[in-house]
Amino acid sequence: MGVGVEMEGWLEGRVTAGEVEAKVRLVMESEQGRKLRDRVEAHREATAMAWKDGGSSRAAFAQLLSDIDDARGKQSSNL
Repeated sequence: MGVGVEMEGWLEGRVTAGEVEAKVRLVMESEQGRKLRDRVEAHREATAMAWKDGGSSRAAFAQLLSDIDDARGKQSSNL
């Protein structure tokens, strides 16, 4: 996806304030950060479209709920 930055030291649980500051500056002030923000915006827009009426995510979620409901009905009839 390319919509994040890695914090040095995160695996060890030791991210310094300087590292956080450097990454915030990278995201907010650099060309690399502008490109990252553009990718985030593109993903936000795609996600919003997918969740609108008739969107792919909404349809998939509705199908999941229907499948769960069907499975529950089958379990009840087996009792």
